[in-house]
Amino acid sequence: MTLKIPHVVFALVSVLMLAACDRTVDSLEEANTRIQTLVDEQVKPGYVENQYRANIQLTKTNLLSLLPDLEEYPITLGDRDTNNREVAEIFTSSEKAGNGRDGFYLELADAFNQQGFKLGNGKTASIAIRKMASGLGAQFILSGRYVPDAFSPSNELWIQMLSSNGIPMTPIAEVTAPNTAGIIVKKSKIDEITTDGKLDIARLLTNVSNGSFAMGYTNPYQSSTGLNFLLTILNSFAEGDEAEMLSPDVASAFEAFQAGVPFVAQTTLQMRDAAQGSGVLDAMVMEHQSWVNVTGMNDYEFIPFGVRHDSPLYATPEANEAEREVLGLFAEFIKSQQAASANFGFGRNLDYQNAYSLDDGSIIGQAQKLWKLKKTGGRPVAAVFVADVSGSMEGPRIRNLQKALIESADLINATNAIGLVTYSDRVNVDLYVRPFNVQQKALFTGAVERLTTGGKTATNDAVLVAANQLVEFGQQNPDHKLVIFLLSDGETNKGIEFSGVRDALEWSGIPIHSIAYELSSPHLKELAGLAEGAYIESSAGSASYRIGNLLNSEM
Repeated sequence: MTLKIPHVVFALVSVLMLAACDRTVDSLEEANTRIQTLVDEQVKPGYVENQYRANIQLTKTNLLSLLPDLEEYPITLGDRDTNNREVAEIFTSSEKAGNGRDGFYLELADAFNQQGFKLGNGKTASIAIRKMASGLGAQFILSGRYVPDAFSPSNELWIQMLSSNGIPMTPIAEVTAPNTAGIIVKKSKIDEITTDGKLDIARLLTNVSNGSFAMGYTNPYQSSTGLNFLLTILNSFAEGDEAEMLSPDVASAFEAFQAGVPFVAQTTLQMRDAAQGSGVLDAMVMEHQSWVNVTGMNDYEFIPFGVRHDSPLYATPEANEAEREVLGLFAEFIKSQQAASANFGFGRNLDYQNAYSLDDGSIIGQAQKLWKLKKTGGRPVAAVFVADVSGSMEGPRIRNLQKALIESADLINATNAIGLVTYSDRVNVDLYVRPFNVQQKALFTGAVERLTTGGKTATNDAVLVAANQLVEFGQQNPDHKLVIFLLSDGETNKGIEFSGVRDALEWSGIPIHSIAYELSSPHLKELAGLAEGAYIESSAGSASYRIGNLLNSEM
């Protein structure tokens, strides 16, 4: 006898299941249970059992080999046309070559070009501006792949690093946009890191290390403020003794400090957005010019630290005599326009002096390497890559993604554990989370090489599966930090709605670092914001660098 159940009963059951999925999660244990229930009862992923080991290269990759196409950083003012003009191109940091209040160099270069200054060779002086974050600009110059005529990073540290690597940098102006780096701290917590109104590094380090003060800072490979903060911390641990900044004792102290740091962001903007969204951080790093122009952070106060951020201007070996003449004229023009710098938020805190100095610039690169080794505070990382293989990824996109994953995976330390989840209409666990030894790396490469595309985009389903894989791994390996790397080229159009997974993913506390592949995605940004994850937009040409840079800072 077949039991017939009215359609209304099915409808009622569906409504009850939906209501169960939408109820508020209010604990980590409930979040993990919810995630597992959704995966088992609704997503029902597939599991790839017949895995393929690919050949792998044992040589090490570095970020310099993954640099993006220069075309992705076009000249934003001026051009290289030298007809009757002598053009000097400057790599200029983001706070001086952006939009609105971040456009100081653009405005001044445009005004300078209109002056029509004549050079000794009879040509007209002209400036071309290429917006380039300080760390990325230094990497381009270090690699030799493209060297501009001049470089104006946020601070002098990048110049010292380049000089220590045998690249002669000629000073044109030590100061073009007076500025300072600082910690912005909640007013309610300011007494925990200051003495007599000034930053007390010893108190900051103590309170971060013991977990009573949540501090966030930025990637010292990319961010001038992050690099300055790293060196400030190491200098403090070494008690101002430059020779001791990289000693084993300082390295151990830094590792203990880093264990108390919940969040290292790629950029100040990403960190600020994450902090405003979650309220987790008591303090974060930021330049004063950005602080002056920010809104919605009235509960914070700015405390300067480290070396000044005065945007020095230096000629590179690429600049010839005439181009150096142009740069000199431009520096004098900037000096004559310093009153205008206040309109962009520069020129404050002029009485602040450098808190430390370095005689040996090679310490900077070594400090970055120390950070990479110690940044997880001694904790290994377990990560799942979640790769979109929907129909829109067909062709060059999937090929570039495969290339990016294989190239950048070489930046992952073998002490970490890696898994792979792919998705379109359905979700597949292509590789269980395992330690990233040579065998796992060969399986990871083989799985990536065999990716195929087709279908719609069930992003939320895939993230749930990845989170469930990590929760299961974490129960057996509680010493690991859990992370998801999500790569997608489209908005979700299949599977569970975001409202049905938001609370569970947020309570899980697993950061979801989201790379929006050739799109701007509010959904991926929202996923990243649940637990201090990074949201990064990437073109096909820069995918290897974007993923590699993220892995370099997280793994």
